[in-house]
Amino acid sequence: MCKSKKAPYGSFYEDEWFLDSGASTYFTLFEFDFVNMTLDNYGQVEIANLKALLFMVASGTVLIEHEIFDHKEGTTKVTVSKL
Repeated sequence: MCKSKKAPYGSFYEDEWFLDSGASTYFTLFEFDFVNMTLDNYGQVEIANLKALLFMVASGTVLIEHEIFDHKEGTTKVTVSKL
């Protein structure tokens, strides 16, 4: 369980995602997050917690609209990232 707090610069987004920039794959539990998806049996996935069993049953694309805050300029821009 991750602990977090809302961005101090006034983000208007309600959903929160935690992304690891070094990860080769991202995961979501929610089918509605995908813009396209292929169901299949991809087998067990290893994660940092080796005791946790995680099985991948679908693969696809998720688009996330998010804010990027420039600390130097004090400005925020909105962009879309494809995962």
